[in-house]
Amino acid sequence: MAPFYKYLPLAALVAGCTSVSDGGEYAPVTDQLRSEFASVETAGSQYGSFVAATLAQNDSEFDASARYYLQALKLDPESKFVADKAFFQLLYAGQVDGAAAIAVDVATGSDEARADDLVSILYVLEAFKRSDWPEVRVRLARAEMAGFGGLMSPLLEAWSHVAEGDFAAAERSLSPMMVDGRLKPIADEHRAYMLDHLQNYELAQDQYLLLANAAQPVSLQPFVSYAHMLARTGRIAEARSFMGKQAKRFDNNRFLLREGRLIAAGRNPSQTSASPLGAVGGMFNRLAGEFSRGSSPQAAVIYLRIASYLTPEVADIYFMLGNLMDQMGNPHAAAQVYASVPASSLLRPAADERLINALRRADRNGEAEDMLRNALRDNPNNPSYLTSLGDIMRERREFAEAILYYTQAIDLNSRAGRLDWFAYFARAVSHEEMDNWPKAEEDFLRSLELIPKEPSVLNYLGYSWIDRGMNVEKAKGLIEQAVAQRPEDGFIVDSLGWVNYLTGDYSEAVKLLEKAVRMEPDDVTINHHLGDAYWRVGRRIEARFQWQHAIDNKAEGDELTQLIDKLDMGLPEES
Repeated sequence: MAPFYKYLPLAALVAGCTSVSDGGEYAPVTDQLRSEFASVETAGSQYGSFVAATLAQNDSEFDASARYYLQALKLDPESKFVADKAFFQLLYAGQVDGAAAIAVDVATGSDEARADDLVSILYVLEAFKRSDWPEVRVRLARAEMAGFGGLMSPLLEAWSHVAEGDFAAAERSLSPMMVDGRLKPIADEHRAYMLDHLQNYELAQDQYLLLANAAQPVSLQPFVSYAHMLARTGRIAEARSFMGKQAKRFDNNRFLLREGRLIAAGRNPSQTSASPLGAVGGMFNRLAGEFSRGSSPQAAVIYLRIASYLTPEVADIYFMLGNLMDQMGNPHAAAQVYASVPASSLLRPAADERLINALRRADRNGEAEDMLRNALRDNPNNPSYLTSLGDIMRERREFAEAILYYTQAIDLNSRAGRLDWFAYFARAVSHEEMDNWPKAEEDFLRSLELIPKEPSVLNYLGYSWIDRGMNVEKAKGLIEQAVAQRPEDGFIVDSLGWVNYLTGDYSEAVKLLEKAVRMEPDDVTINHHLGDAYWRVGRRIEARFQWQHAIDNKAEGDELTQLIDKLDMGLPEES
């Protein structure tokens, strides 16, 4: 399958995402700026709202940022600069109706304001979503879009004619794309959707098959749309046969298999493209997919938000968007996105699992636990939910209850013929924390049988053996394997450094533990270990510095007592 961007002019891609970068990436706001504006804030001033918006944006709090920018815009409604900031933050926050309203205000203002491609696109799409087809064409003529907007213009105009039943006018709108070898495949695809929408099924079939028989299809969506057309017109056996052949042709492609099952069951596919909103929403969804695989996640977020504005029923949009938010370090936004998957979607259960995980990453364990317990009341035999609830209990150090949930998950998986290495691993950790080493070791070894090269298991088992003075050489080998796989993981490097310390190779221990501290500078145990290693090589001032640093990092319990004793007396002489 040829990548979608192959058929887009480079200038269109660059111009289409320039505004995204300008609206979505800003220099960090310094503390000095906070105090400076705090002193000039007065009643009715926009400074406070603007600074609050900028700070919230810097922290990726899109909803708050959009709200503050709107407050600033109310105080200075003529400010195109503030309007631009509000527009992009509303898009990021998924408040596309609000962004579209600003786009209409800006685009109907001065000629200068119409230079922004995304503003122009939303200006046109606001009418497109309302099915005001004559107004769509008026706005297209007024906006004079370039970049990606220039690509979308003929499609939007063509669909406005198709919605009014005028296919001849639609073909005239598509003609600039039809004579451009880079854009003709996209025009051909939409021509199929348009004929399908107009119920000209004979010509639609010819067009769909032309697309399906291409050596490098631009997209697999036309395959799904063709099968859906066959099913809608009473040719369900043909639809099943066609989807089966195409899935096999593309090596059992998961998308085709999933959509084929939906169509065979008499359901609509995940996205229906034979409609104005479905076809155009699909374009934004696909473009976002290309950006998400590249170096422009901000652009992908923007285009996914627009796709969800046009086709809010398409669950795949929220999965991609949630994953992007997670990658960008914003689990709060990811949780909000996963919660937006329609309740009627077959993907709602999978979305709930991702929502629970996002809540946990956002340190909202109380909400995650409530969701899990409610879900388990409806589905008490869900191993994934049981494991997640076990994780929450383990993090709370309620290890006995954690073990209970992990055991239930393991038993259910075993009866179903599945084996989950992580459930064994997590149960092993819980046993180890409860000083039940025989059971912990049994579970660690079982987990390692299931996934022999998993670094987490290699490291934890190796460290636990060493900590008990057991199987030292074998343990060192396990940890060396873990480090080879994750050389930038400070905790695993610390384990190897501690192995060297315990076996008397203090110089090598110092090298490894210094590296671990650079990667995890505030971890109590790693600082503690490095202090011990420094002492053994005669670097005693540095040793005491590391021990004090570990205390300052809130060492607790027995470790705190040990650190205080070492600061006072150092380490005993070796026997």
